[in-house]
Amino acid sequence: MSLLILREEFVCLVVIAFILCYTAVYKIKTEHNTFFRILIYALGHVIFDIITVITVNNLDTVPPALNAIFHIMYYALSIAFTMAFYEYIVLLTTSKRVQKIARIIKYIPALIYAVVIFIFPVEYVAGNGTNYSYGPLVIIGYGIFVLYCIICFVLVVANNNKLEPKKKFTLYPMTGMMILVIVVQAMIPELLMTSAGITFVCLGLFATFNNPAKEYREQVYWDAATGIKNKNGYKMQLEQMEKKYGKKKTKVGFVICDMNGLKVINDKFGHMEGDKLLRAAAGILNDNMKHAHDVYRVGGDEFVAIYISPRDEVVKADIAEVRKACEAYKDSPIILSIAIGYAAGEYSSGYMEIYNRADDEMYQNKAEIKKQHPELCGR
Repeated sequence: MSLLILREEFVCLVVIAFILCYTAVYKIKTEHNTFFRILIYALGHVIFDIITVITVNNLDTVPPALNAIFHIMYYALSIAFTMAFYEYIVLLTTSKRVQKIARIIKYIPALIYAVVIFIFPVEYVAGNGTNYSYGPLVIIGYGIFVLYCIICFVLVVANNNKLEPKKKFTLYPMTGMMILVIVVQAMIPELLMTSAGITFVCLGLFATFNNPAKEYREQVYWDAATGIKNKNGYKMQLEQMEKKYGKKKTKVGFVICDMNGLKVINDKFGHMEGDKLLRAAAGILNDNMKHAHDVYRVGGDEFVAIYISPRDEVVKADIAEVRKACEAYKDSPIILSIAIGYAAGEYSSGYMEIYNRADDEMYQNKAEIKKQHPELCGR
């Protein structure tokens, strides 16, 4: 048994344990609350990887049943890790409706493997410098691992437009590399690359999505009341757009939104009802403006959605979905009403001119709504 193999595994163990402890100490609330489980499964995977490296090279002294249990735990934790990673990608890239279906689907490959465990025994092969497990149980386990990773890669590609550039540059190599690692691992079992690949994923997620220092910095750009980006986030986006599109003829669009009747509901029914309606409005805008770069709360009851290179018919379809969702919302003493204005143009001509046209249209829409619903007067 090569000490070099174990040395690599212990490095992976230390790295994942450090990230796990760091995460636990800072009590990081991750974007999707799955990162901690990813780390737990990754740590378990590496621990059992180390154990199986030792036991598979001592077949004469380790009881066969115990060796089999260790190997089954190793493969089970590998699949548990990919299930958690799959859930993370689903929550990061898809809508709530898709997430409900995806949560059910994610258990199917794992259940298949649970059945396979009782059908095929663990087999062992003498390799170049180390023994290793092989056979149908192992091949099917690797196949399920790859299946989850392929689905993750497809989800990232399908939702490419929704992801920020930094997230894309992490997720594409991460998902692609995991597929490559498992394929190579299955073809050359002596390499033991799985733990290194899993450690790479944990480092990538930590650095890009779950770094405490990064999260604390970014909190200033998020609105605590609604869960969407705030005015600071909006200003930062404008600065980035100025750098990227300042002298270009890139088309940009602004959708200006202003709630109607928030003051009325605060005065008559209390601020708890007003806050609930505000959160509902933010959720509807965020969920239905699917083609927007992002949605921001820029004032008390004011929101802005920014579209990059928009097609007018697509933006108008998003706005129609927002209005439909507002009409369907019934959990409030008054109707949920949002005045909306949209304008688009070349960024190089001056974004404020585009913004002002959208703002004017929004106020026209607000006046029309208040004629139809005078009970919303007050704001």
